[in-house]
Amino acid sequence: MMKEKIGVFGGTFHPVHNGHLMLARHAAEALGIDRVLFVIDRIPPHKTLAEGADDAERLAILRLAVSEDPRFQVETMELERAGKSYSVDTLRELKQRYPDSELYFFMGSDMLNSFTTWRSPDEISKLATLVCTVRGGQSGGEEETAALLKEQYGTEVVLLEEVSSLSSTIVRNRIHEALPITDMLPANAAHYIYLHGCYQPAEIRSYYDRLQKELKPQRMEHTAYVLETAIALAARFGADASKARIAALLHDCAKYLPEQTLLSYADTEPPILSILHAAAGADYAKTAYGVNDPEILRAIRLHTTGDAGMTKLDKIIYLADMIEPSRSFEGVEQIRNAKTLDEMMRLALLRSIWYIKERNNPIHPATLRALNEIGGKMERFGESDALAICKVLYDKKAFDILALHIGDRTIIADWFVVASGTSVTHVRALCDDLEEKAQEIGLEIKRKEGYEDARWIVLDFGFALVHLFHPEERAYYNIERLWEGDDNMIRYPISE
Repeated sequence: MMKEKIGVFGGTFHPVHNGHLMLARHAAEALGIDRVLFVIDRIPPHKTLAEGADDAERLAILRLAVSEDPRFQVETMELERAGKSYSVDTLRELKQRYPDSELYFFMGSDMLNSFTTWRSPDEISKLATLVCTVRGGQSGGEEETAALLKEQYGTEVVLLEEVSSLSSTIVRNRIHEALPITDMLPANAAHYIYLHGCYQPAEIRSYYDRLQKELKPQRMEHTAYVLETAIALAARFGADASKARIAALLHDCAKYLPEQTLLSYADTEPPILSILHAAAGADYAKTAYGVNDPEILRAIRLHTTGDAGMTKLDKIIYLADMIEPSRSFEGVEQIRNAKTLDEMMRLALLRSIWYIKERNNPIHPATLRALNEIGGKMERFGESDALAICKVLYDKKAFDILALHIGDRTIIADWFVVASGTSVTHVRALCDDLEEKAQEIGLEIKRKEGYEDARWIVLDFGFALVHLFHPEERAYYNIERLWEGDDNMIRYPISE
């Protein structure tokens, strides 16, 4: 039987990155290696670990990163070993564990050139074949060094070309500076880093410490995805990355404040409870987290509604909240792939408005202001249904029938349908017929008022309020005059 070939890839993996994974795959394929053990250090002999992640975090990131390749395994013997870890100790233990296997010990050019200074280089040479990745920009002379080691220790050295110049230092610095690390780590490993605040500046870590106590785990997951997305959008569109990082991290910081506290921020009647954490969050970020930058606070405040006059940062936080990687609604890829920030916003606002209207919930006026300013135009929600109501009334001999689109002026409804009957009996008959036929046209009446007197009956369909008048009340109240405009009124039947 052929011996199993095991690659031994030691390092701090602080953090692991795609360069490590590419090297392991390249070596495995070039040398027919069956599996690669990623041996994570605790205290490496020749260096001091940079701050930013503890042993448990480095290990968790590594486990996630190697999880998709069945040839890769994580080995923790050095992490568990007391004192400094030396390669010869690790190789001895592995040889005892896998006596019938061939070990291939991975290293870089700098490690090869200093090999003679290591502990027990002669024993290492007997335990494993050295696999050296020739790095660009190093001192060179790897072939000569390999020949000397062969002569001095009988060391077998395989030289492989470098497949990536990426380093852990580059990854750490980019995270610290709020720059994207897309394509530098597997997505699951990068998400862990953003979820736990690894390699972030001390101030940002302090925000994490508080958020992890105040947010539920699922909300914290969402926050980490929003952070990743905001950083990527800031780099893509040239926004201030440091401000985007803070605004994204704290955008939901008030999510679980008491309802009574949130209601104090209501600016519509009825209050839209689901969005109040944004306005509350701006104040909470200031009082509880010590954030005083008005641009960051405004971005937090607008992340659920948008508004006219949105800055680049405002738009990025609004979008990051909507299109972060865990979102999978229909049309999300269209938003993600839009070429400009304003086009992304236009599509996002349209999607938000339709989503809310389809659930018969009110639209905040600020969202409509944002859409109007950005040049967005949407079909008037529910127009066909409003006209279907008009037809039912027309067929029952109602007169002076109007459909008024009011969805861009108020949150109480999208349409008013106003019609008159000839008498109290006729008004009541119009109501009865509309109730009877509502289900046929796919509509549901949620509320009915005024039926007994039948001088002014109101039927609430959610998206539309239908007003059925006796002629005298119609003339007296004349409610259409409050809502009619240049292009929002349809008189039924529609003239050709």
